[in-house]
Amino acid sequence: MEELTFQPERGFGVAFHLAAMLACLAAAGWGLWQAIQTGVGAGFFAYLIPLLAAAVIIPLLAYRLHALWTGSYTLEREGIRLRWGLRTEEIPMNAVAWVHPASELMIPLSLPWLRWPGAVVGVRRLPRVGEVEFLASRTKDLILIATPTRTYAISPADPAGFLQAFQKLTEMGSLIPIAARSVYPTFLISRIWATPPARNLLLGSLGLSLGLVFVVSLSVPSRTSIHLGFQPDGSPGDVVPAVRLFLLPILNSFFLLIDLFLGLFLFRSEDSRVLAYLLWAGGILTPVLFLVGVFFILQASP
Repeated sequence: MEELTFQPERGFGVAFHLAAMLACLAAAGWGLWQAIQTGVGAGFFAYLIPLLAAAVIIPLLAYRLHALWTGSYTLEREGIRLRWGLRTEEIPMNAVAWVHPASELMIPLSLPWLRWPGAVVGVRRLPRVGEVEFLASRTKDLILIATPTRTYAISPADPAGFLQAFQKLTEMGSLIPIAARSVYPTFLISRIWATPPARNLLLGSLGLSLGLVFVVSLSVPSRTSIHLGFQPDGSPGDVVPAVRLFLLPILNSFFLLIDLFLGLFLFRSEDSRVLAYLLWAGGILTPVLFLVGVFFILQASP
């Protein structure tokens, strides 16, 4: 036995994330529908809040779900490898001070403030222990891995098996310890910024999106109503308050955030990097199409 990989407890966490994303999508759809139906006023903007919130929350939930699904704790004779989404920690075996259940601590283990089922992630500081980084899916039956610089809290589905495997590997001894390595999500952002095609696509999509907001902001105050859509015979559609034109940059922002976060996942691997570029290229095409739509709406409106 030279290598064993343990998975975190996933069942309830996966179900929670999927249910939360579906609830956000439902709330966003309801808010968009109500905004389309309502007239000008504070209610119009209030109904857009679920859509804007979903644009932020759904990518976060998707990342946490991805981290949970791909999370793993690998034991080797030469060290311990922890993976949680874009976070990777490789600990040489000779740098491991001790591995114990969290229940053996003499003081209560402070948990991250922002946590939910399947995503117990964050860093807390404990007296006499120092920084504790959580890479876990639950708050019970945690295992602590202590090193000279930081302690890691993990949640293998089989904590007893993890402890037993660690004990056997330490008894076998380490021949050539692995090199210490820490990878954080910010490292991926630095790589993207240092890659000209990716940087230019993202800056281009952001610039065009801001341009769309600028054009709509200049157009709405000078009009009281616009024609939205077209009749079957090709004539302009129903007359609606001009403020509804803001739906276009809001929808564009929603798509922009989704493209950005999905592209981050795909950019990590050389095999899927082309797909990331295609997504970010779509982030340029989408505001262009919305700008064309705004032009035709304004041309058809009084």
